[in-house]
Amino acid sequence: MKEVIITRYGSPEVLQVRERRNPTPRSHEVLVRNQFTGINFSEIMARMRLYPGAPKPPACLGSEACGIIEQVGREVSQFKPGDKVMLFSKYKSYATHICTDQNLVIPLPEAFSMQEGAAFPLVYVTAYMMMFDLGNFREGETILIHGAGGGVGTAAIQLAKSMGGNIIGTSSQWKHEKLNELGVNHCIDYNTEDVYKKVKDATGNRGVDLIIDPVGGNNWKISYKCLAKMGKLIVYGDQNFVKGKSFNFFVSMKELLSMPKYKPIDLMSRNKSVMGYHLGRLDGAEEKIQRAVNGLLRLVNEGKLSPVIDKVFPYTQSAEAHQYIQDRKNFGKVLLNFGDNAE
Repeated sequence: MKEVIITRYGSPEVLQVRERRNPTPRSHEVLVRNQFTGINFSEIMARMRLYPGAPKPPACLGSEACGIIEQVGREVSQFKPGDKVMLFSKYKSYATHICTDQNLVIPLPEAFSMQEGAAFPLVYVTAYMMMFDLGNFREGETILIHGAGGGVGTAAIQLAKSMGGNIIGTSSQWKHEKLNELGVNHCIDYNTEDVYKKVKDATGNRGVDLIIDPVGGNNWKISYKCLAKMGKLIVYGDQNFVKGKSFNFFVSMKELLSMPKYKPIDLMSRNKSVMGYHLGRLDGAEEKIQRAVNGLLRLVNEGKLSPVIDKVFPYTQSAEAHQYIQDRKNFGKVLLNFGDNAE
C-alpha cells in the first residue's frame, strides 16, 4: 500500500509518500481499497503541530474516505467484500488501503459518486450536529455561516436550505456569486466589510439565531454581538492559528490572548449561548453520531444534499493540495485521489 505521511512538523513539503505492507482487518474491522480522501483543515493544523491529539510524526493523516471493501473481519456482519462505502478513519485515510471499525462505515448512497462519498462524512456530520443537535435550528430562523465557501460551510448551506432557513454567509468576494447560487441570502466579504453592521442590516437590527464559527478569537467576539435573543454561537475550530506555512509561536500566543471570556451572568442576562463542537472528541456519544448519519442519509435520498467538490489532486501532490487550501483558493471540498490511476 501507499500512504502519505507527515515526516516532521512544518510546511506542506513535509508530506511524503511511503510504501508499507497492507493492513489486516481485526475481527470488527473492514479493509477498504480507498479511491478518494477528503482533506480537512484539521489535518493542516496537525501538520503544523497545532492540533491537540494528532499523532506525532512520522504519521499518516486523514479522517474520511470512500472506496470498496476488500476484506472483512470475522465479526463483521453489516458489510461484505465489494461493497462501496464512505468511512471515518482516525488518522489513516491518506492511504490506498484503510482498516476501520465497521461502525465507522456508511454505505455509499446510490446517488453519490465516489468523489462525493469522500467529500461527505466529516463535514456533513459536523454541520448537522452543530445545527440540529446543539443549535436546534428550525424553519424560518436565520443562520450566519462563517467560512461559507469551505467544506463545512457549503454543507451547512444545503442543510439550512433543506430546513427553509435564512442564510447569511461570510467569505471572500470572489465566492459570493457561487454562494448565492447555493442559496445564501446575504453574502459578506469579511476582508472589506463590517460583518456586525451587515448582519444587523440584513436582519432588521434583530441579529441571527445561530452562528457557526471556525475562525477564532476576535471573530468570536463579533459573532457574539451578532446573536439575537436566544441566539447560539457554536465554535468548532480556530483558523487564526494557521498563519504562514508552519508553526509560529508569536501567532499562537496572540491568538490565545485574543480569545473572549464569557461570564455565566452575562450569558443569562443577554439570553445568549456559546457552545463548542469537536467531532473527534465524541467518544461515548456514538449513538448521536449515528442519529446524525441517519438524518443525513434521509436528506440525501430526498435529493437535498450534494457535496460541493472544488478540486481533486493525485495523492502524490498532497503538499500542493494542502497549500491550495491554506491559500484559501477552494470553494467546497478538496480531495486526494488514491485510485489506480492516481500517480
